[in-house]
Amino acid sequence: MLLSASFGSGHSQAARALKEALVTAGIENCTEADYLKFVPAWERGPVTWTYAFWLRYWPGAYRWFYQWSNRPSEPKLITEAFGRAGLGNIRKMLLEADPDAIIASYATVIAVISRARAAEGLNFTNALVVTDLRAHRHWARPEADLIFAANEETKADLVGHGVDPEKVHVTGIPIMPAYRNLSPKEELRRKHGFDERPVVLLSSGGTGSYRSYRVVLNLLLDSGLPMQVVTFDRQDSEYRIEDRGPVRWFRPGYRQDYPEWLGAADLVVGKAGGLTASESLAVGVPMLIYDPIPGQEEGNAEYLERHGAAIWARKMSDLESALKRLLRDEALRQEMGQRARALGRPDSAEAVVRILLREVGR
Repeated sequence: MLLSASFGSGHSQAARALKEALVTAGIENCTEADYLKFVPAWERGPVTWTYAFWLRYWPGAYRWFYQWSNRPSEPKLITEAFGRAGLGNIRKMLLEADPDAIIASYATVIAVISRARAAEGLNFTNALVVTDLRAHRHWARPEADLIFAANEETKADLVGHGVDPEKVHVTGIPIMPAYRNLSPKEELRRKHGFDERPVVLLSSGGTGSYRSYRVVLNLLLDSGLPMQVVTFDRQDSEYRIEDRGPVRWFRPGYRQDYPEWLGAADLVVGKAGGLTASESLAVGVPMLIYDPIPGQEEGNAEYLERHGAAIWARKMSDLESALKRLLRDEALRQEMGQRARALGRPDSAEAVVRILLREVGR
């Protein structure tokens, strides 16, 4: 059973990638569920509302909470509350499902699952997939039997927070298996109608919640630089192409073939979610990051920039100058793309499944 959480889309995207890898491995009896649906509205509502409000209107408050809670002295009142949310419904679900393994892509559900497992006397593997490139203390769940980490630095974070290193396996963040078998870049560019101008994908997150989306889009469209901008907006019901001087704007709407579009790209601009970053690394596309979510996405941005796979623009003026530099310097893009590919793990979902099935004895 795969348990994600509808905070953003990264958790559910990782779960879908794992489900596809499980089915490919011959495990067809696997289900996917949103953990938040097991949490009563009176518990769920205040948390989800506060999270959404902070990210859109008061990101500084969320950054403070992220840093304040990333320490051993976080009050047990908070950790206990998160560790019991939805416990009753989770217990009922486990009794009905009788799973061989639970794979969670959201940290705090692991504690709830552990309590339910002990209360009902059940025996199954309780596994956690970390969906960030660096690990906040909340990812460090001693209750987990297995923890799958994005990279060695993520593992070091978890171990530093007190997790048994024997439980942690470095696999990468699970992404769809389609990223392993993409056609060559030039073939994908021809397929989707691109010319010789650089192709720039605007990353707005799977839920379209990027706070600076409109600001960054306007910068791209009004830059006067030759490029082909691609945006994926659920509101676009029709495939549209619009020319704005030297900029051609592709608006294909929400696409199931997103991996192909990323494989044809020269640059990703925008957010730094764990899944977006992992997908970009897997196909060797550099990133230009602006206004990442405080806390976890800032950790992702710092990791990517330090390893030469991205540029993190802290100010709008920095974003504009970095964009000009990257579009005009193909050699720089290629160098960053090579560094990105060196960090990528296109077989991450399969790696998680191999270890998981070995653990449960299949």
